[in-house]
Amino acid sequence: MPFEYRLTAAPMAGISSRVYRDIVRAHGADLAYGEMVSAQALVYQNRKTLELLDITDEQAPRLVQLFGAVPEHVAEAAAIVAELGAQYIDINMGCPVPKVVKNNEGSALLRQPELAERLVKAAATAGLPVTVKMRAGWDGGRVNAVEFAQRMEQAGAAWLALHARTREQFYQGRADWRLIAAVKRAVAIPLIGNGDIFQAGDALAMLEQTGCDGVMVGRGMLGNPWLFADIRAALAGQQPPGRPAPQIIIAQALAHLKEQIQRSEHWLVRREGEDSAAVRALAEKLAVQSLRHHLGWYIKGLRGSADLRRRLNTLTGYAQIKALFAAYLRDGSAAVEDGGSSKP
Repeated sequence: MPFEYRLTAAPMAGISSRVYRDIVRAHGADLAYGEMVSAQALVYQNRKTLELLDITDEQAPRLVQLFGAVPEHVAEAAAIVAELGAQYIDINMGCPVPKVVKNNEGSALLRQPELAERLVKAAATAGLPVTVKMRAGWDGGRVNAVEFAQRMEQAGAAWLALHARTREQFYQGRADWRLIAAVKRAVAIPLIGNGDIFQAGDALAMLEQTGCDGVMVGRGMLGNPWLFADIRAALAGQQPPGRPAPQIIIAQALAHLKEQIQRSEHWLVRREGEDSAAVRALAEKLAVQSLRHHLGWYIKGLRGSADLRRRLNTLTGYAQIKALFAAYLRDGSAAVEDGGSSKP
């Protein structure tokens, strides 16, 4: 039976919000991973962590990614997210950032396969399928993805997602797709390939060259949720439509911002215990600040985007940004300059 989630959106800190997960699903992603949340913080009912989770009434399938290094915390956090409505639990074993790694979490687990196995088994006590997102290895001298993947399979993982770079590489250099092929040959469970998917042809090439069961899009989706529609078209043997006209790009950016403001209002009203003009104004300001990078990615490749981005970064409200975009479109200069590549 073919793997159900052939096209997935990667978990990315500060990117994979509830709103953006909804957007990429609307554009063709089968599954959108939530950005990683701390198992320990969930256990201690950290408010910001609960807000980051944000899965209540979310469209299925709902996958929560946890990071942690204490099996007891992971087990309890898994039970919490299961109660909240998660359908899958992913254990992050790939995050390379120092503040995560120093706590033996994220990609540090690649050096501790016994602990990694225990974490998978702990998460499974919640009764949901457990998956693992991992990297190629710690560094060029310790590329252990094949052996590590086999251990995760033996621990009970339902599927794996492999970012074919080492922790040492972070996001530099090329992902080694040969390693994805090697892991696919070594395990019986589904494998999602991750790394260097920036256009539809990349996804087709990864599937063909590695035999993986699905592809995961990370940086390629920044400002370009249409990439999922392109890949879906290519998989169906059709011509990918590519990024749309500037008017549609800007309309999507504004819709994204509007939805983000609404989520920000929802959580801030709950946090403050009052629904006032002042609270909603603050929620709007916070949402705009959090989405500036997204807005910049949306307009990347449009004529005059550098100046437009500079002006965007001075604004703090939806009405101001909408007016700026409207003026930009009215002056007739809107066009795509570089083909719309979203590669940073």
